[in-house]
Amino acid sequence: MSSTDKDAPVIRFADLPSVPWGRNNGRVKELAAGDQWRLSIAAVEKPGAFTPFPGKDRVTVPVEGELLVLTVDGVEHGMERFRPFRYSGDSLAEAALPTGPVTVLNTVVDRTTTGASVMVAELSKKNPQTLGDGQFLVLLHGSATVTAPDGSAAALNPLDTVAGDAGRPAVLGRGFAAVVSFFDLD
Repeated sequence: MSSTDKDAPVIRFADLPSVPWGRNNGRVKELAAGDQWRLSIAAVEKPGAFTPFPGKDRVTVPVEGELLVLTVDGVEHGMERFRPFRYSGDSLAEAALPTGPVTVLNTVVDRTTTGASVMVAELSKKNPQTLGDGQFLVLLHGSATVTAPDGSAAALNPLDTVAGDAGRPAVLGRGFAAVVSFFDLD
């Protein structure tokens, strides 16, 4: 980690440990988690059942690979890259990989206490994407730089994550990023 990274709120994807998920269907890295929510990236290397999350809501976004076909409660959904799909963690979800392995961004929340929104945005070199408390930006494609409130800057690599805070770090670049917002339900 460079000295500029110390002050920038960056979670380096390459530095995160990975663990197997499912029946050895791939590996997952947890980007961030709270008491009632989780943000992770999973490699889907083999077709098969997704892990159920009873009492939770999920948003899955394919971020690498061509196509994920997810059958949820018997209904087939063709999921293209960068298109979020929301569904219940109680549902039976089965993945097919017609064009090969994919990598997905997963958001999981306790539906009784926490909400989440996931938006894929095109980055700009002139208009920064700022992030407040409860927000995360995951660089999906391209190049970007995050500037912390103290003016320190850090380059982002694909799948690196910026954690928002009251200082509202700003991201500039070219490419696409997922902006994930977690919020308490009243």
